[in-house]
Amino acid sequence: MALFLSYSSQDRSTVDALAAALRRAQQQVWFDQELGGGDSWWAKILEQIRACDLFLVALSSNWLQSKPSQSELRYAQALNKPILPVRIGDIGSMRVNPLAALQIIDYRNPTVDAGIQLVTAVHSLTAKPHPLPDPLPDEPPVPFGYITRLGDMLAEKELSPQQQLQLLVELRSGLDEDGDDPSARSDIAQLLRMLRLRHDVTYRTRNDIDNVLASIDSDQEESPTTPDAKAQAPKTFSEGTATATTPGGASTATAVPAAAGGDSKRRLIIIGGAALAVVVAIVVGVVVMSQGSTSKKAPAGTRATATGAATVAPPQGATGQAAPAPEPNARLDSLLLDAGQVTTIMAAPQTLEIASSETTTRLRPDENLSNPACFAAFDPIRQSAYQGFTPTGVSGQGLDTADSSYRVYQAAVSFKSAAEANDFLKASTQKWKACNGLTVRFNNKANWTFGNVVEAPSRITLSRKPGDPSRASCERVLSAVADVVLDVMACEVGIQDQGGQIADAMAANVK
Repeated sequence: MALFLSYSSQDRSTVDALAAALRRAQQQVWFDQELGGGDSWWAKILEQIRACDLFLVALSSNWLQSKPSQSELRYAQALNKPILPVRIGDIGSMRVNPLAALQIIDYRNPTVDAGIQLVTAVHSLTAKPHPLPDPLPDEPPVPFGYITRLGDMLAEKELSPQQQLQLLVELRSGLDEDGDDPSARSDIAQLLRMLRLRHDVTYRTRNDIDNVLASIDSDQEESPTTPDAKAQAPKTFSEGTATATTPGGASTATAVPAAAGGDSKRRLIIIGGAALAVVVAIVVGVVVMSQGSTSKKAPAGTRATATGAATVAPPQGATGQAAPAPEPNARLDSLLLDAGQVTTIMAAPQTLEIASSETTTRLRPDENLSNPACFAAFDPIRQSAYQGFTPTGVSGQGLDTADSSYRVYQAAVSFKSAAEANDFLKASTQKWKACNGLTVRFNNKANWTFGNVVEAPSRITLSRKPGDPSRASCERVLSAVADVVLDVMACEVGIQDQGGQIADAMAANVK
């Protein structure tokens, strides 16, 4: 007889122990990890469900939340397969789940009695043949198939602002629908990072992505049941690149997220043909052996832990990590210009709107720049620019037009004294000058070439131009006024001192 075992990848260790015990009982066990990802993987799963004699569920709260598992169950029910739930973990209410009406074998403690009950139930449910219906029911779609489709879209060389918005909307929708599934959540977050790092991403899209990623990270930190990293599907997208690439840098034709692959979830086919009495005897021996071996796996008082990356605080200023927020400073907020003032100075044909995700009271983490020493000159209020100094407050805000052809970032940073603010300006002048004429690559995609630093009393200015002359150039301005440093960037095609005008208007607000 063949048993199809449906389970959640979060229960992998428990299911592995069961599979090992069955192997010792001379049962053949098939893992779908031997398959590839995508449509062929799902087709093979459905084929094995059709061929099985019993659909066995490794029942837990994780299984109940797994979208692929629920698709498997519905397909097995449509095929009139006998179903045996085997409880291996907590499930909340016994009455509120799709298997409540069925006999449930409690296998949380794999004793000899539990093993005998399990094997007896298996033989009872498979005693009679269950022919397939004719015609066969429709096959369920590939779980998280939209993730594969959106990954293919991200492999395109160019994406318009409208296409980027469509991608973001679909990824948000997928997160709302499938965010409880760890493999889907991981893949959606990876696609969001890919979109954010594209060379053609709009300012607003990037800001919105940051907001979504922050909510994902927050949910994961708050969740007490974050799965071990080894139980997660391996990433199929290269981190830190704008398109899916191989280690050598070659762009892949398609991107298949792990949620559509075999590693995100495991199913087993357990094939056995021994008579019931023989199997029961084997199970008794296997359970006793299992109890003896598992008792030696870990010393008393130890426990398995999830990956600790989120619990270890990196040093302040570490790349990719946000620095601790200074105390709120209403004075600094009052120095920033409103959207109407910025739009007027930029002479933009449409209003620049404030990006809420870019409104911050902390220094911003560095990103990937080919010459990290130039990040101070590249973008406002980056952590590396302020290393060695202790700002007492930060207020920053990003604004852009709908098509991101006009972009502004304005920030005010306070220090303990005017002397310290001027010291920071002097130190920054030397950092900026070191980047004169250099070409840098941002996030492994877009090239930018710096001009030469222009010095004026209590101010420095530096321009940078993109490799594509049809795209907006940017002007950076750093100005010390009393105990405050004004950190500004303004971008548009043919920029002409608009950054300086914004800094002047902000300086007029300093009291």
